[in-house]
Amino acid sequence: MKNIYILLAFLVTFSVQSQRNSESTYMSTFAYKAKAGMVDKFEKAVAKKTKMFNSEEGDIILTYKVLTGNNNGVYERYLVNQKASSYDLDRSDELEYWDKNVAPYAEEVAGQVRWLHEEWGKIGESGPPKYLQKTVIRYKPGMGSHIGRRIGRTGMTWAKRDPNAWRRVFSITSGGDLNLMVVFAGFDTFENMQENDSTWEEDYNEEFGWEQNAIDNENFNKSLREWNGAIRTTLERVDF
Repeated sequence: MKNIYILLAFLVTFSVQSQRNSESTYMSTFAYKAKAGMVDKFEKAVAKKTKMFNSEEGDIILTYKVLTGNNNGVYERYLVNQKASSYDLDRSDELEYWDKNVAPYAEEVAGQVRWLHEEWGKIGESGPPKYLQKTVIRYKPGMGSHIGRRIGRTGMTWAKRDPNAWRRVFSITSGGDLNLMVVFAGFDTFENMQENDSTWEEDYNEEFGWEQNAIDNENFNKSLREWNGAIRTTLERVDF
């Protein structure tokens, strides 16, 4: 078991170096908000563009609207299941269409960011869920192993306690701070009917050792940036 987490820490620390691995899976993200008074026009234009260019495997874009935090109302667009070769494709027609037909109603909030899908953090096969709890984690240089250990172990504990658990983990490869990861926890309803005979801490410690939950949590928190180390927002899927 210890060897698994040594490998996990290695993957988290050095994942950026494998960003062009042909076997890896990637995601590109974009963020926009509708211009004042143009929400309906923006949504209709995006829906048409998505249907034309982003409805087939390899080019699928999912859209979520931010419900909480400073970016409330912002649309986040996720181009999912990309391979390294996907970034060699000519998308000039798609970009031209966006510029002519969607951009007049939109304001860019964040440019393209590319992410590596960390397969070790994946939980659940269904999706995409209706809601996402998105946690952006900014950690101190050289402290990625503590972050990865905590994410990995909490995922295993959560999956054990909830058969419907769904999670995806990504590390940044281009477009932002390289000491950053994002965790998406998905669900279809806010009400959680899951009941367990044991506590989270009991299950965690049973799997990973005496008092390990407290130890891992302390190391995780010490590894975060002092300012904005972990920010969580809630998003809702928009079907267009």
